[in-house]
Amino acid sequence: MQLHLHPHPLMNFYCLQYLHCMKLLEKLVTSPCCGIEEDYVLKFRKQLPVQSKEHVIEPLKYDERGVAFSTGEGRRKTARATVTIYDRGSGKITINGDNYVSFFSVLQDREQLMFPFQFVDRLGKHDMVCSVSESGRSAQAGAIRLATARALCSFVTEDEVERMRQAGLLTVDPRVRERKKPGQEGARRKFTWKKR
Repeated sequence: MQLHLHPHPLMNFYCLQYLHCMKLLEKLVTSPCCGIEEDYVLKFRKQLPVQSKEHVIEPLKYDERGVAFSTGEGRRKTARATVTIYDRGSGKITINGDNYVSFFSVLQDREQLMFPFQFVDRLGKHDMVCSVSESGRSAQAGAIRLATARALCSFVTEDEVERMRQAGLLTVDPRVRERKKPGQEGARRKFTWKKR
């Protein structure tokens, strides 16, 4: 006995014509004299919350000189970073007591460091003091980038925070090193096969 499974007839409809159907429903709702239809269509509409509003943004703190500052923490692989951003700065960036140019010799790591400031158009307006530990330079740059973006949320508007979230600046990168497997040379690499 064989069992034949037929694909659901609506699968292709949803895959191919979903946007067209949504446009037609929007047109139906906006047309005049459609009170009953509008109530019916809006019954199935679901309001999606803005995810950045779920993220709690810490208010600005003030030091003894009256300068506003904000802190943020970030991680990438095993690297951990803590960032303090000060308002009304000249763009000076210090990492573990060193200038960022001497700390990160690779240009790509420096660009990662600056990207949150560039994204919200605040290059040269803040001073930043970072402390980072563990892992390699690339992972440390990723951890500082996340911590910087989180700390900058206190200085920008809610719309800019939402743009930062959509650009992936407030998202933790979950990728970590894959473990070596037993009976293999590495995580994916196998030993060379020999016939004899």
